Amino acid sequence: LEALINYFETIPTLHRSLLLVGGITFFWLLEGMLPLFNFKYNKWKHAVPNLFFTLTTIIINFALAFLLLGTADWVTANNFGIINWLPEMPMWLYIVLGVLLLDFIGAYLAHFTEHKVGVLWMVHLVHHSDHEVDTTSANRHHPLESVIRFVFTLVGVFIIGAPIGIVMLYQSMSLVFTQFTHANIKIPKQ
Repeated sequence: LEALINYFETIPTLHRSLLLVGGITFFWLLEGMLPLFNFKYNKWKHAVPNLFFTLTTIIINFALAFLLLGTADWVTANNFGIINWLPEMPMWLYIVLGVLLLDFIGAYLAHFTEHKVGVLWMVHLVHHSDHEVDTTSANRHHPLESVIRFVFTLVGVFIIGAPIGIVMLYQSMSLVFTQFTHANIKIPKQ
């Protein structure tokens, strides 16, 4: 497990890019073979605005990445945050708690807040305005929403005390799971 965290501490940009492009490609192909709904639309034409919003999210996250790295380094150096204040635990539990808590604050709480606060809902509507939801819809976020979600994740890193290895693992898992949950694929019942 330490090797896994060490890998994600220094995950190359190329590998992160492959997760994004590979995930979209994999689920895009699955949608063609096992569609849940038979949309009558030009898949490429539909993907263009969604991929544009994905690109804006990438640019925003890249521009603000120094804040994420600095916060993760600070909490690690200062033994700050929930998972650092808990008693000694096995590495697997440390990782699982870090990922689950980051998901709660960085994804669930951000999404919940966007649904409950009027002005944030108006920004979040860009995501919900896609009438043919597919894997490209996963990162269809208004640029302001990308900033809002980044802030939630940053606060999560601070409160939780997540080191950068856990942050990168969480973000990689979240990316692929988001692509999967938005994919228009039929899943067998058993």
